[in-house]
Amino acid sequence: MAPPSAISSWSVPSWSVVLPAFGLVLLLTLACRRRGLPLPPRTLPLLATVCSVVLHLVPLSVVPASSHLWLTIGVDLLLVLALIRLVLWLVLELPGGLGWWRSSPRLLVQLLLVAGGALAAVLLVNRVGRLDVVGLVTTSAVLTAVVGLAIQEPLKDLIAGLELQLSENLRLGDLVEIAGGQARGRVESVTWRDTILRTFDGVRVVLPNTQVTNGILRNLSITGAVSDRFDVGLDYDLPPRAAMDLLERVVTNHPLVLQEPPPDVRVKAFADSAITYEVEVWFREPSDRVGLTLRSALLQQIWYALKREGRSIPFPVRELQRRPSDPAAATLAAPLPPQEGRLLLAGHSLFADLPPAELDCLLSHSRPVLFTVGEAIVREGAIGRSLYQVITGRVEVLKEVQPGHTIHVAELGPGEVFGEMTLFQGLPRSATVRALEDSRLLRVDRAGVRELLERDPDLLERFAQLVNSRRRELESLGNEDRQREASNLLEAMRKLFFALGGG
Repeated sequence: MAPPSAISSWSVPSWSVVLPAFGLVLLLTLACRRRGLPLPPRTLPLLATVCSVVLHLVPLSVVPASSHLWLTIGVDLLLVLALIRLVLWLVLELPGGLGWWRSSPRLLVQLLLVAGGALAAVLLVNRVGRLDVVGLVTTSAVLTAVVGLAIQEPLKDLIAGLELQLSENLRLGDLVEIAGGQARGRVESVTWRDTILRTFDGVRVVLPNTQVTNGILRNLSITGAVSDRFDVGLDYDLPPRAAMDLLERVVTNHPLVLQEPPPDVRVKAFADSAITYEVEVWFREPSDRVGLTLRSALLQQIWYALKREGRSIPFPVRELQRRPSDPAAATLAAPLPPQEGRLLLAGHSLFADLPPAELDCLLSHSRPVLFTVGEAIVREGAIGRSLYQVITGRVEVLKEVQPGHTIHVAELGPGEVFGEMTLFQGLPRSATVRALEDSRLLRVDRAGVRELLERDPDLLERFAQLVNSRRRELESLGNEDRQREASNLLEAMRKLFFALGGG
């Protein structure tokens, strides 16, 4: 090592060179901020500039002679680190911001900075201090063994972290599942040693990088949609094709279920007392909470759909005694008493003038149906053969004004009717109707209206006038136009109920 007397002045670059260099960094910062590009590093250049200026301003006599050399090496090392950091920004980060290639992982930049700094420190100590650091470390076998054992696991985690940041399989914000479901959450950060996940319960999970790369990694966000699977057991008496159609109809009508990829229903197993069906649905928000809420809603709607079809979830066949039915549930799905049914139908203008015998004819082809919250009763564009009258509950009418955008049109309560256009004209449903709460509806089928018209054909004209009035109530047509529309509607209804036999 050179004696202190041999150092007659500070050997760091002149502050007249360092200050303009830092000024250039500030100008680059302003330009990059204006264009939205990655900002150049400022902390290391500022620290190196301050130390260099202070070191040039402080007289040699103020600092102990034994510290001159190490202060000089320290400031030189700061300047070299600042230069390396600027070069890394220029070569790796700025091109990524300009879109020339993918942005380099932060861990790679930090690793190159540490490696460059270590190499610069060894060279400075060797050149300025005349101290062979490499030889000192390599000649000590014990020290080399200790260092090698100490950095074995951290080095593995470092390489694994670098692999994670360089690959396309994992990015910040992705929802991932690691180690067979033991850890699941959104990626919060990937450091040189750990991968940090944030679960939906707000818990932070810290995993060594090697555990992430060595285990099975499921990225649930990479496709923008995630699937959920659950099993439903249905009666052997229900044919598998009919059961699959029912399940597909229920899950397809839910607004959160994506139509692409489409829902899928498969026969999974012939169990002891039921055929087990596996239902798979896709939804956009990859969240455990959304998935559980969606599954709960679908299972509720499947129960209601089975009730409407007169089906139920089967009990184990090893039961020795038949379980009595629930009186409340049986009452909800049972046919309406004649007096109650007549009052309900007569309460709407469409059937208000019908005598009791004709109301009973309609009731013979009608039955109460149950729908739960959020369930689609009818869907816009679907083919229908019935109208509905609300007994209890509330429903909302929704209209799709453009693909993916639906508006609220109306809210219907007890006594109100919807679906008469489809029943009397055979047209596709003009709107979607969903239950706002658990609702009980009376479904009037076309067969009942056809039987009614066979008894009294004169009713057809009256029905046509009422439907036409309902259809044109928001329009201002002249008398001649109104008569022509009513005539066209009457002809269409005559073909539907007589020429086509009820469709």
